[in-house]
Amino acid sequence: MTQDKNPKSKMEGHGHASQNEDYMFMKAVIKEPPRKKRRILLKILGILVSGVAVGVIAALTFVHVLPYIQPEEDLPKVEFPDDDYIDSEHIDSDSQNANASNSTDNEQNSEPGKNPPNPSKDDGEMDCPEQLTLDGFRQVYEEIVEVAEQSEKAMVIVQGITREVDWMNNSYENKTQVSGVLVAEDSINYYVLTEYRVVEQVERIMVTFSNESIALAKFVKHDPGTGLAVLKISKNDVSEKTKGEIAVAVLGSSWTIKRGETVIAIGSPTGYSGSIAYGMVTSTNNVKATTDTQYHLLTTDILGDSEGSGVLISLDGEIVGVMVQSFSMEKNQNVLTAIPISEVKKVIENLINNEDLIYLGIVGQNITEDLSENTDIPVGVYVNAVEEDSPAMSAGIQNGDVIVGIADETIETLQQLKANLNKYEKGNKITVNALRRGAADRYVQIVFDVTVGAL
Repeated sequence: MTQDKNPKSKMEGHGHASQNEDYMFMKAVIKEPPRKKRRILLKILGILVSGVAVGVIAALTFVHVLPYIQPEEDLPKVEFPDDDYIDSEHIDSDSQNANASNSTDNEQNSEPGKNPPNPSKDDGEMDCPEQLTLDGFRQVYEEIVEVAEQSEKAMVIVQGITREVDWMNNSYENKTQVSGVLVAEDSINYYVLTEYRVVEQVERIMVTFSNESIALAKFVKHDPGTGLAVLKISKNDVSEKTKGEIAVAVLGSSWTIKRGETVIAIGSPTGYSGSIAYGMVTSTNNVKATTDTQYHLLTTDILGDSEGSGVLISLDGEIVGVMVQSFSMEKNQNVLTAIPISEVKKVIENLINNEDLIYLGIVGQNITEDLSENTDIPVGVYVNAVEEDSPAMSAGIQNGDVIVGIADETIETLQQLKANLNKYEKGNKITVNALRRGAADRYVQIVFDVTVGAL
């Protein structure tokens, strides 16, 4: 066997082979970068998909946010038709004339020896209340409930929701609720009249419609004098089914409401949602003085709750009063009291349209001619109190002054005072003519320069 006599050469040959093998290994690892076309196409496709997704999200967001960002001035103002004021003497006169006319017609249409015709009597009707049967009595109740149920389509439950923390640091939602009523709508929103005490400084307002569907509402404005507030609900948040099942209330006229007239209370008159009650108006003469005006009160014999809320409707289903139990005298808080709807329509308009509530800042009472003769106080608006930091206080008006005019307009009542103030805008300067008791109990005229404010 021949042996290699040059082991070094053998080793070197082996080493050369190892180097070649290492070199081949390195050639196998180091590759030419692959072509990037597929990666570029995937990136372009991703960008396109992302763009489409962003566009869809933006479109949906715009559709839902549009009602909240559209300027209010683009919407037509909500206005209620004016109610013609009719005093009780006019009503009584018209009733007497109508009765006299009916009596004459009956006499002319009747023949001797025959009873005069009764045009109101139909087959199956009773001639007089003495013939009212149990079935007839039941029918009266059913008809009252039917009127109430039709009007309840405009009623809602308003919940003010705040998040609070208990003593163990557990968070929970505090909910308070009150009744509300749909009083108006436009192309974008429904408007709800309710009480401010429930929606004051809350985090969220939730409204439940008569068909039990729910929507979120936004606060618009409130009136400190009455404690009423208006909310708005975007129609985009209301389903078509609900739109077909609810209704906007009809605001009637309260000028013709007299003692003894039957009214129906709906909403939460007893403190429970969805309750109804009926009775009669017992008084229309009581008044409640608020800032720059006063409201007559419709007091009833309907038993209710001191926290009751809702509206009074006529037998025609029209709203004639808004319940304000806070206006009740303490001894009468177990019966329902309401502000006549005709006296707050203008306030509701201003709240819906988010307009300034112009104010002077006095609480007063009317001095009529009869009262003037008995007290020697001039006819006009007697100032019982001046609100702090109000335009009236800044101008120097004091308790005991009697306001008799604004600019060139004569003022004899708080209603006239409020109506004249509504002609001006915040910041306008007006002259208020007043009388102040001086020496020897004689009244002297004082003219105040007032810059009217707004609530």
